[in-house]
Amino acid sequence: MRTSRKLMVGGASVVILGAGFAAAPEAAVLELADPGADSPSGVTPPPAPTPTAVPDEMPVPEASTTPDVSAGATDGTYPGPVVSNIRGDYQLQIVVADGVVTDVEFLAAGTEAAESVSINAMALPVLREEILEAQDWDVDYVSGASFTSPAMVESAHGAFDDAGL
Repeated sequence: MRTSRKLMVGGASVVILGAGFAAAPEAAVLELADPGADSPSGVTPPPAPTPTAVPDEMPVPEASTTPDVSAGATDGTYPGPVVSNIRGDYQLQIVVADGVVTDVEFLAAGTEAAESVSINAMALPVLREEILEAQDWDVDYVSGASFTSPAMVESAHGAFDDAGL
């Protein structure tokens, strides 16, 4: 009697689980950059800023006397280290031109599990924008991406160090 009850419960569980997978929306697809390819990552870069006109009466600020931190940077592509955690391997690379980080590409982003792909599809564009805006690896983590954020920030730290930024 107990064996048949266990089989019924187990069978019902399989049916419910299968129905859940069938009814679930398709997982988000996240394309990662191919380190050997010339094309940018699967993340669309932001539009270039539009220059604004400066009225004649506005004073022009004098040149800053602070040292240029990018003076040691050499143009090129700098991959960060691979950072591993229980959700997989994470790695990004930065592209430097004229001492400025012009692009952030994600080479590895966790596992191919639907949950990881979905979280990364939300978090990676935010991290990319924050790194480009700050021109630094030290950015805020993305809420809800508790494995992706620290791993990508750590990889970015290595890339910035290698670039001399």
